[in-house]
Amino acid sequence: MKGSIAAVSAAATLLFAGAANAGSTLGINYFEIAEPTSNGDFGPCCSSPPATGEGVLAGTSLLGGLPVVGPGSTVQSVSGSGQILWWSDGVDGIMKTGSGSVSLPYASNMFAPNSTGSGDGGDFETAALWGDLHGTGADVKITVSSDDDTLVYVNGMFVGGNLGVHGTETTTIDLGDLSGLASLNVFYADRAQTGANLALSVSGATTSVPELSTWGMMGLGFVGLGLAGYRARKTVRLAV
Repeated sequence: MKGSIAAVSAAATLLFAGAANAGSTLGINYFEIAEPTSNGDFGPCCSSPPATGEGVLAGTSLLGGLPVVGPGSTVQSVSGSGQILWWSDGVDGIMKTGSGSVSLPYASNMFAPNSTGSGDGGDFETAALWGDLHGTGADVKITVSSDDDTLVYVNGMFVGGNLGVHGTETTTIDLGDLSGLASLNVFYADRAQTGANLALSVSGATTSVPELSTWGMMGLGFVGLGLAGYRARKTVRLAV
């Protein structure tokens, strides 16, 4: 796959198949939505927001580092260009609360603040994970389990995930024989107070986090996206 991801994209790093995971890391940006919330995409139970997918289509690209909705989407927090703004500081009650790194394989609750909370009765958490993927020509597979939304992008293109409000679901994405350098973004959102968790593992590739100067630029980019997205934002609700 040819890399085309924007410099502000958040991306998750991956593992080598069968190898130990020591040293494999992800960059991560954390965001928080206060409860009670006026953001219609986040609610107290499964029926609010609706337990439906976002209408994100396979093969669609990130726009300004953010996922873009497609036909049938019920997402309300979107820009005028269709970007989902759940990972944008300062928009629709969303606040960036921290950045850091995590090790693979990754498995954690996703309770605010910054995955350190003890329950899902308070604020909602979203997160964007990122890094570099070094394919060796082996069959690369990404396995993701989550409650709720997880969207996975390779080189800025949507390849799968677990969409919508639901209990823990598991999906394995087969990228085939992948060689050379690629990027991978993983976007997570807890949207209902019925659990919050994320697990991510990858086989068939080595991984690394970009050098610190690039990391810092990506972190600043997400703050800028919030401000720019707010200026361009309009509420969109598409019929299913």
